[in-house]
Amino acid sequence: MSKKTNPPRSPGRPKAGADQASAQSKILMTASRLFMEYGYEPVSLQQIASLCGVTKASVYYHFSSKPELFTVAITHMMAMGMQQTALRLDEPGTLQERLIKVAEAKMQHSHIETETMMREAEKHLNPDQLSQIREAEIRIYEVLATHFQREMDNGYLRPASPMLLAHAFTSLLMLANREDVRNMHATIADLARELVALFLDGAVHKA
Repeated sequence: MSKKTNPPRSPGRPKAGADQASAQSKILMTASRLFMEYGYEPVSLQQIASLCGVTKASVYYHFSSKPELFTVAITHMMAMGMQQTALRLDEPGTLQERLIKVAEAKMQHSHIETETMMREAEKHLNPDQLSQIREAEIRIYEVLATHFQREMDNGYLRPASPMLLAHAFTSLLMLANREDVRNMHATIADLARELVALFLDGAVHKA
């Protein structure tokens, strides 16, 4: 009786099941980190494949193109950022204490400024992909804006546009990407405390 053999897989096609899901997750996380750190143009699919220990064909099996991988990676990263921001802002403590926790988490790893990254990538993305990324970004601002509005309602923050404050706070944290700014402080925690204090100095309602 002859032994039954399985048909050969197509070249570059990943194994099915758990291995496939694991490879996709690794590609996604690696791409997210590289795109956020370097932007769109400098990162290649071959670079992502090499770091993940897979072939470039395997990357194409999971994601049809670099623009698709970029869109999925960035929206995934932003969704995680939104969830972590919401969790920290919902913790007990003063607004200052909670914003410091948000700032520390955001500044642990330097990353490219979102607008710079999007200006570089937008010519490669279709309108739907651009919309997905913008919507994911807005959700992060909305989480911050909700808490800023709450603090305005209780009189701690002066009346202002909560979305403008959300953008201002996020932009201030981008200073941590500058090496000279990081070198002014012994730790990220020290820098987070100073930047939050600067933000609140302009936002807190003065009696």
